[in-house]
Amino acid sequence: MNSKALLLSISRGLRSLVLTMLAISSPFFLDQEGLGYIEIGLVLLFSSAVSVAFIYLIPRLKIRVSYRIFLTWVLLCFGLLFLVAWPTVPGYLAALGIGGISLSGKDMTPNQPIEQYAISTFSATQKEKNYHFSYYNLLSYIGNTTGSAIFLLLPSIGFRDVFILALLLAIASGIPYFLMKFPEIEPKKEEGKVDPEKRKEVNRLSLLFGIDSFGGGFVNASVLSLWFLAVYSVSIGTTGFIFVIVNILTAISVVISGMLSGRFGLINTMVFTHLISNGFLIVMSVFHVLWVSEMFLFLRQTTSQMDVPPRDSFINTIFDKETRIKTNSQFLAVRNSALIPAPATAGVLVEAFPTMVPAASGVIKSVYDVILYAWFRHYKI
Repeated sequence: MNSKALLLSISRGLRSLVLTMLAISSPFFLDQEGLGYIEIGLVLLFSSAVSVAFIYLIPRLKIRVSYRIFLTWVLLCFGLLFLVAWPTVPGYLAALGIGGISLSGKDMTPNQPIEQYAISTFSATQKEKNYHFSYYNLLSYIGNTTGSAIFLLLPSIGFRDVFILALLLAIASGIPYFLMKFPEIEPKKEEGKVDPEKRKEVNRLSLLFGIDSFGGGFVNASVLSLWFLAVYSVSIGTTGFIFVIVNILTAISVVISGMLSGRFGLINTMVFTHLISNGFLIVMSVFHVLWVSEMFLFLRQTTSQMDVPPRDSFINTIFDKETRIKTNSQFLAVRNSALIPAPATAGVLVEAFPTMVPAASGVIKSVYDVILYAWFRHYKI
């Protein structure tokens, strides 16, 4: 594996660890502070909104690519430092706003489009690119798994200790940036418009990624953590166990995804593995028994993220190199924008019709799969 791609993967893994810790603990912390399920949903909505603001604003700064990624890292660390100093609901909200922190449990930060662009330039062949993106996502899920394991191994850990650990890990996530040089883009090329024909593809993909992200917002880490708390009254230790298994299965699946992509193509791998996972998600809502819900969630995770590495490879192949940061940023911004109403909507459903939450997600995400295949099956990559 290219050493620079490995460094970026390590940075993303550490960042994912931090975001998972915050996502899993957020419903428990906010519940302890006296917030109801709908209010917790609104906090999750706020986190998505500030994350979107960062994704829209950071790429528009007229500074070097490397300066943008360092700025995002510094703001994340400063936000967590603020939270350590003031571990209350107002402090939590302030930290989210300063750091642009999303509580989805996924790495949806302005770092990601830049890292994806960089990895695409480090890859000499399509096979190598698929391989790099598989391991870029693998280390992210290893970070997710480790973040979940903290609550399994240390179920009595205090929330302030969680915030301190998150701060230290966030600081460490910036170290790989100092060990490499980012590929820069000439300003004129970066500011240039995407080819009109490709613009149609960008708009179509943006629409589809928005549908997928909205559906995924019903079952992201913080909402699932809230769902298990509301429906089964589980402890944070049990939640940690659930997400350890979830992320181990996901990590294994993203490696297998790279193999499937080479054999069946990127679009086929994205669509059909995703449809299988959505079927398990819908069935998860049928039985009101904890171990059954866990079983179908685990089954869902065996294929749910197999679409991510081929998706990253796909969008960093069909668009010109000079426009990839722009298109990657747009897709990420659209995905985060679509997340904004999902947590609050899920909070209402958890309060009124909790069993409907996973099923609603499965149906919405299946619509995305069907349309994606209809529109993009002609790409033979």
